[in-house]
Amino acid sequence: MRRDLVTAGVLVAHEWRLQRRDLVPQLILTVMPLVLMAFLLPTYRDAMTLAGSVPGPGPLTGAEQAVPGLSVMFSMFLVAHVGMVFFRDHGWNTWNRLRATAVGVPVLVLSKAAVPLGLLVAQFTILLAAGRVLFGLRIRGSLVALALVVGVFAVCLVALGLLGFAACRTVVQMTSAANVLALVMAGLGGALVPRELLPSWAAPFAPATPSYWAVSGLQEVISGGAGLGDVAAELAVLAAFATAFALLALVMLRPDQRKVSWS
Repeated sequence: MRRDLVTAGVLVAHEWRLQRRDLVPQLILTVMPLVLMAFLLPTYRDAMTLAGSVPGPGPLTGAEQAVPGLSVMFSMFLVAHVGMVFFRDHGWNTWNRLRATAVGVPVLVLSKAAVPLGLLVAQFTILLAAGRVLFGLRIRGSLVALALVVGVFAVCLVALGLLGFAACRTVVQMTSAANVLALVMAGLGGALVPRELLPSWAAPFAPATPSYWAVSGLQEVISGGAGLGDVAAELAVLAAFATAFALLALVMLRPDQRKVSWS
């Protein structure tokens, strides 16, 4: 056990050294939602008024929808990054060399997934903090509940990224599928528009997406003043999604399968 922990620490540190050489994609996916928030705040305010949303005491600003919604949407674009961490090793021919060492596949996979998980949490933290400072977002509920919703949703997205790596043979397949899923889940989950304004054909499918429960949990805390017990259902569903994605990835992953990275 101790040896596995030491090995995992070494792998995480190595993965971070590789990642920090180029943080531009993560920076772009953090700046872009802030730019969109600045433009869309009045639109979201009008949309929330039309939907009859009541954010609590004080004037409706639109940040109540823009900040959690766009944060969820752009976090889902990082799902592709999770898969690329593993496809990169196939492109560099280091995957089989790592497997030839004493490192077990579970330790290897979890260690390499730790850095994308940290980046997802960091992205959320920056966007929520910037929403408060730049757009007057008021967080009325428990910060512990907010942190747990963010953390469990981030784990869910990492598990989805692992599933994408396990299911796809090429990096092009994985990135294409991940980007389409990000847009579909953002639309269905109420990240783009208030859930009350979803088209009648889309509303029944919304709860089948993790983004729906993430947006719901964030808005319950931010606008509804919810505590930990109030978002227990959202946390449970997100944890169930994460477990299902992880189990599917475990079933579909073939460590000895040759993957095609960027040529």
